[in-house]
Amino acid sequence: MGQKVNPISNRLGIIRGWDSNWYGGNNYGESLLEDSKIRKY
Repeated sequence: MGQKVNPISNRLGIIRGWDSNWYGGNNYGESLLEDSKIRKY
């Protein structure tokens, strides 16, 4: 049996980049909430 791999994670760094590029640091929680709100919009 073969193992199924997520196609997006398979292509990261080759064809496609990450969906979001940010570094939260001390504000990680706030940045994460803001990113999720933007994606829902």
